[in-house]
Amino acid sequence: MEITEVLPIKSLEEALSWKPLSESFPIIHLQKRANYSINGRDYKCHERFLTSKRFHNQGLPKTLICHDMQGGYLNDRFVNGTKSSNEYTFYNWSVIDTFVYFSHNFITIPPIGWINAAHKHGVKVLGTLITEWNDGNTFWLQVFSNLEKRDNLVDKLVEICKYYKFDGYLFNVENKLELDNIENMIETVSLLRTKLKTAIIHSEVIWYDSVSMETGKLIWQNQLNNHNKLAFQACDGIFLNYNWKEEDLVKSVANAGSRVIDVYVGIDVFGRNCVGGLDSYKSLEIIRKYDLSVAIFAPGWTYETLSDKSKFNTVEDMFWRKLYPFLYIHIPCTLPFSTYFCRGYGSKKFENFVLSSLDAWYDLSKMNYQPSVPLCLQDGNFPCNSYVDGEAIIGGGCLRLNGNNENTSYHRIFVCHFEVKSTLYFEITVKALKPYDSHKIFLGALDPYGMPYKMEFGIQGDDNIFFNNCDDYSCIIPDSKIYNLTLENGWLLHKLQCEMVGIIVEVAIETEEPLLIGHLFINDGSS
Repeated sequence: MEITEVLPIKSLEEALSWKPLSESFPIIHLQKRANYSINGRDYKCHERFLTSKRFHNQGLPKTLICHDMQGGYLNDRFVNGTKSSNEYTFYNWSVIDTFVYFSHNFITIPPIGWINAAHKHGVKVLGTLITEWNDGNTFWLQVFSNLEKRDNLVDKLVEICKYYKFDGYLFNVENKLELDNIENMIETVSLLRTKLKTAIIHSEVIWYDSVSMETGKLIWQNQLNNHNKLAFQACDGIFLNYNWKEEDLVKSVANAGSRVIDVYVGIDVFGRNCVGGLDSYKSLEIIRKYDLSVAIFAPGWTYETLSDKSKFNTVEDMFWRKLYPFLYIHIPCTLPFSTYFCRGYGSKKFENFVLSSLDAWYDLSKMNYQPSVPLCLQDGNFPCNSYVDGEAIIGGGCLRLNGNNENTSYHRIFVCHFEVKSTLYFEITVKALKPYDSHKIFLGALDPYGMPYKMEFGIQGDDNIFFNNCDDYSCIIPDSKIYNLTLENGWLLHKLQCEMVGIIVEVAIETEEPLLIGHLFINDGSS
């Protein structure tokens, strides 16, 4: 039987009777990232050859987003996508560590599209286990009346996680517990974490700040303290409630000891008894003052509250632009690297330059790797880059560089860490929106001794004369460079091949006129 949609598990009985089907899903494994990041505050959209300080990821505060939208399982639930338009999507993956799919069902299984989109960008995906109110208390009384049943439940949670290839759970107990069951609850959280780590070494279990582990009462603490510390010690992190004050953060830091970055301070973007909406950055600024991690709840506010969904990208960019100074930009490092920049939807669909469908579509599994910063960080009415729906080589859309003027003509597409050990293969496909457009492609690199150098190539002048230059460094073997420029269906394909040993750390384009970027490919001959 073909599975066409992913749905939650709504009861204990359904969970205990769950069995994996023989059919496997086309799920992408979690991709590796470089072991360092760049502070968003230091990132300059148009600075040539970015020289920002690099921060080792170990010890950096993390960023979690918790996707809660209208009960979940909307058109994102379909395994093979759906014919629809103006759906919610997310594309600022480079600054995210963990994505949680949330609903108020007992076990929330993340839809395949979200898992694939996140994993492509190196982002972990967690499902949610939630119990609430009086039904929740009754549920745990039933589970803890027979610890064999509890153990079976834990085993099923691990099996479900392995089958769908997501990376753990948010554990949310929003109901009171009997005093006799507090120890059982802590043991359950610890057992789930241990068994998940055995099955999925990078998995995580995060506890939500709700029921007290001292009294069993449902009392949100808004800080790490004795009421939730035992649960914190049993898992990988705690998601603090949203109604905190700055003194709560001070106490949390003191109580966390060496695990400060495992404390995720909540921000409710809907602003329920906290600072949210487009002012969410004000909350994040305070959180980062103490080097704490953040859990951003319901970032889909930027979509859900709009009556005119066509304005989503504008509002989304406005929201995230204000957050970037307090976030860390992660670096792709896996070769081969290929992206058509599609965001997983389109008003039409293309296959290999050819229009294959005029139907609108939405399939997050078809999302391609997004730029390191997929929006313009400069305030203004004319962003330096944007997403174009309806122009593509494969998929539904592509990246557009808007050109602007000579002060903002340098457009960085990626900061990266692609190690080349023998032969560099580089391709980029572009479409000029004005005739005789001049543009340069820049590759920033480090040689084996850490010395920076650049390669540049492109077309210039009214006659579209192509050129290619390379700084004279020992990483490029003389006379090994092959450069070609071809035209197909209105798109220009730049291809560069050369023997080299070094690390590609930046991909950028200089253009003063609008330019579409349809495809980027990088590989090393040894991979």
